[in-house]
Amino acid sequence: MTRRRIAVIGSGVAGLTAAYVLQREADVTLYEAADRLGGHADTHDIVGTDGVLRSIDTGFIVHNLRTYPNLRRLFDELGVATQESDMSMSVSCAGCGLEYAGGRGISGLLPSARALANPRYLKLLGEVVRFHRRAHEVLTGTEHELTIREFLRRHRFSAYFETHFMTPLIAAVWSTAPTGAGDYPARYLFTFLDNHGMLSVTGAPVWYTVTGGSARYVETAAKGLTSVQTSTPVRSVTRVGWGVEIHDDADSLESFDAAVIASHPHQALGMLSAPTHTETEVLGAIGYTSNPTVLHTDTSVLPRGPRVQASWNYALPACDSVPGVVQVSYNMNRLQRLDAAQTYVVTLNAEDRVDASTVLDRMSYEHPVYTTASVAARERLPLLNDEVVAFAGAYHGWGFHEDGCRSGVEAAKSLGVRW
Repeated sequence: MTRRRIAVIGSGVAGLTAAYVLQREADVTLYEAADRLGGHADTHDIVGTDGVLRSIDTGFIVHNLRTYPNLRRLFDELGVATQESDMSMSVSCAGCGLEYAGGRGISGLLPSARALANPRYLKLLGEVVRFHRRAHEVLTGTEHELTIREFLRRHRFSAYFETHFMTPLIAAVWSTAPTGAGDYPARYLFTFLDNHGMLSVTGAPVWYTVTGGSARYVETAAKGLTSVQTSTPVRSVTRVGWGVEIHDDADSLESFDAAVIASHPHQALGMLSAPTHTETEVLGAIGYTSNPTVLHTDTSVLPRGPRVQASWNYALPACDSVPGVVQVSYNMNRLQRLDAAQTYVVTLNAEDRVDASTVLDRMSYEHPVYTTASVAARERLPLLNDEVVAFAGAYHGWGFHEDGCRSGVEAAKSLGVRW
């Protein structure tokens, strides 16, 4: 029996997973516009001042056993080694001087006498417990249209709680603008937080990173594919009576029995030569934000107090500030357990605060934006997949690596191949 020919467009985790599953029963050609595979699985090999080569991730970094079942299965089948990470988050406010860290015990929550003397912060700590209780009430209720902004107003949470806890949490986890954090659908957010053990003081899962960087799994997943074409943007995907035609940027035209479009939704719409009304409506409703990112060694962007230097570090310019971009820095030494004299940091949207002489590389990552409308559109995404064209990407879920992996599995399933 002749094997089908299937194209997969996009080599992020969604495309790689779809290609890996489909290759079992079809010949898969993987198209990637960039000169490397992996998308947000982006590993940089850096030689430190000590002469040691280290592989540092700047996009996808952590996962856990509880809420990443598909990704863990992929890693297990590929033989990818992982190691425990350190997951903690700090908030620093240049306005009131508050610095605190969650995930670092009582010393992170009450790191100094200044924190103990801050009545607004002490009230905030009490509000966190009330927030957990109210969030669980939303999960057991029937209201679906409530936004975080409406939730906070309804239950009279303080402005200080909103700016120094709630907004940083949403903005940092989803790499989204603080100005849009209040638009996040409350029930959708609380479901995610509950699944990840973040709606209680205890119960968070153990987090892991890929040993040697996420590029290790990318390399292994792509090895068995029929054809891998990097630096090959796809210009158009055209449905024909018997399958699809892929027209790339080099004017090459290839015919396939089916295709998986594993790109961001606006990119997918741009590729489809004749998108359906539903495709235009659904994919067009899911927005993205772009975050310029730098890998560097400037530790001035981290909190001053050693007790509150965490893995994720959110910077707030002032108490009443709601910036148009998120400013968060990841301490990669903590996250990847790097034994190095230098501290390697990944910072989003704050290159003006980073000493240019310390910059090791520059990237730009796009992240999905969550609103009531976009979440409603996501619920219709399965309707787009048929036996010829399927769509995949982390935007099919909460925007994380597991969501991308799961969507790749579902895309392959819609084309007739089960994992």
